[in-house]
Amino acid sequence: RGRLGGLPMGAVLVETRTVDKVVPADPATPESKEEIQPQAGQVWFPDSAYKTAQALSDFSKEGLPIIVFANWRGFSGGMRDMYQEVLKYGSMIVDALIECTQPVFVYIPPKGELRGGAWVVLDPLINPEVMEMYADLDSRGGVLEPAGIVEIKYRHKDLLATMHRLDPKLVALKAARDQADTDDQKREIMRDMQQREKDIMPFYQQVALQFADLHDTPGRMLAKKVINDKLQWRGARRFFYWRLQRRLREISLTNELKQHGLSHEEATVLLHTWTLELTEGQELTDKLATKVLEQKPNQMTEWQHQQEIASLTKNLSSTAPQNSTEAVVRWLSKLGPDDKATACAALARISDNV
Repeated sequence: RGRLGGLPMGAVLVETRTVDKVVPADPATPESKEEIQPQAGQVWFPDSAYKTAQALSDFSKEGLPIIVFANWRGFSGGMRDMYQEVLKYGSMIVDALIECTQPVFVYIPPKGELRGGAWVVLDPLINPEVMEMYADLDSRGGVLEPAGIVEIKYRHKDLLATMHRLDPKLVALKAARDQADTDDQKREIMRDMQQREKDIMPFYQQVALQFADLHDTPGRMLAKKVINDKLQWRGARRFFYWRLQRRLREISLTNELKQHGLSHEEATVLLHTWTLELTEGQELTDKLATKVLEQKPNQMTEWQHQQEIASLTKNLSSTAPQNSTEAVVRWLSKLGPDDKATACAALARISDNV
């Protein structure tokens, strides 16, 4: 737990060092002995996954906004970890995020990476109403690491095809082989080609890794719309402060709108429209939006008033007297003292006429 510009928040960080897990001997079993199990950094093991899920659940119950500094390569997948129910504890992280009602920021820090199952349990699609993901300019993200992508998408035969397309010496040797008159000449040229392929293979493997790595950059993630924005570490604190202020206000106002029967998407679009109207053509930043939404927009107050009148009219026109009575009581409870006196006087006149 900590504070961001005075605002209380819950923070989840990752252990990047290799640690030793000590399993004590069982006193009831003479054959047992103490066991030390090394645990690699940037990996969720059953105990650390449960710890993360429990922390997220506690933050949610306390009503704290959450920031997750995501730097995980995935979950441990050994047989021992499977036996210790690592998948169950991973799913508990998803369950905890689904229950969150306050803003949740997932931030991939500089030199950090988010891979494999770790991405799956932190994807903003789990709870899009409150979750957002951001990545530093010097971070990486994707289900597979570049080496794994190359093993699947850029195999040995694909590297050979690239060599024969780009390397001038191999292109010349291939042309010479096609023009050779005897089998001995062709065999000699084939040996030269194989030697050339062997010599330049390490360079092409490095190029393939770099090519695969380009697909994991923040720019590519933003183009695929899997993150909200890419950030610089230097200004990250300022950005998240104003973003948190804005999201807290937006979530509060959106929840009010949803009480009138709107979906989350409809309420979000309506609030965004009012925000743009209040900025009067200025560039909409988090800081400006926070100041604009500091007080409830007049457009929202008028819209809620219209919805209440429409609801009251609908219930009054109902054939059931009970519905009409409940509608009038709810309407009166929402009015101020002066408005209540005026409304009661009007109802009294209506009653006298009846």
